[in-house]
Amino acid sequence: MRPSLATPTALVALALALPAHAQIRASEVASVMQTIDGTTITVQFSRPRVRGRTPTFGSRLAHWGETWTPGANFATTFDVDRPVTLDGHAVPKGKYSVWMVLRQDGDWTLVLDPRAHIFHMDPPDSTAQQIRFGVRAVPGPFTETLTWSFPEYTASGATLAFQWATTRVAMQVGVAPSLRVELPAAEAAPYVGRWAYEEPNDKGPPKKSTFTVFHDGGVMKARWEPNDAYMDTFALIRLAPDTFAPGLYDKDGRIYEVLRPDMTFTFSRANGAVASLEVRYGDDSLGGRATRIP
Repeated sequence: MRPSLATPTALVALALALPAHAQIRASEVASVMQTIDGTTITVQFSRPRVRGRTPTFGSRLAHWGETWTPGANFATTFDVDRPVTLDGHAVPKGKYSVWMVLRQDGDWTLVLDPRAHIFHMDPPDSTAQQIRFGVRAVPGPFTETLTWSFPEYTASGATLAFQWATTRVAMQVGVAPSLRVELPAAEAAPYVGRWAYEEPNDKGPPKKSTFTVFHDGGVMKARWEPNDAYMDTFALIRLAPDTFAPGLYDKDGRIYEVLRPDMTFTFSRANGAVASLEVRYGDDSLGGRATRIP
């Protein structure tokens, strides 16, 4: 006996039972986000696959001379919640559609257009509101699925990379620092000196050390003696009058982390002079106290 065919009513019922979002696309939507010193950078894009179609560039997939979005479907977007720089070019806070003018020889042109929601078949004309600059397309390892990523970042910026097939484009994102590391010598002078430091110890007498504050290379710095292997020499970065956060240096002398609010150094004054120091952790527990050594 042959199975009966589903009635139109049954097919409609089956369709309604499926999740509304159940959908397979040739180029699925993805996003990548990176936060650096309070600035959040987000790239949203659709991800076409090569699927054996070669060459990728200079073909019907992406013609030389074409203004092409590095993605599919709706244009790839670049979204920043604070002003940044991209390869040294100022990019104001906002959301932009991303385009590339493809060239067989020489640099490509990256285009950021403030009209973010544009279909990939409708590239925008050149306007004064766009941000345009040259980028270098170089050979890279084969990447089947179009990818945007942040392969590297520092305390002040990141590398933003596009890869598809055997082509890679990398750009440098710079963010505005939220804190000023430098402190003039005259403003550091009230804190500079040696301090008798005591750290609480639940199991016995307090741990004693010497805390030294000095000015070097335009930055107020400090260290403990005996040396703290994790902190070593660190920057004291001003948060408010008499209040500082430690900035830790890597082996190349660059600040890679600011321990805010994990650790706060607060100096107190007596008769107008800086006389004592208190260190507290992020949960407001006491890390230690110090008094100036004459």
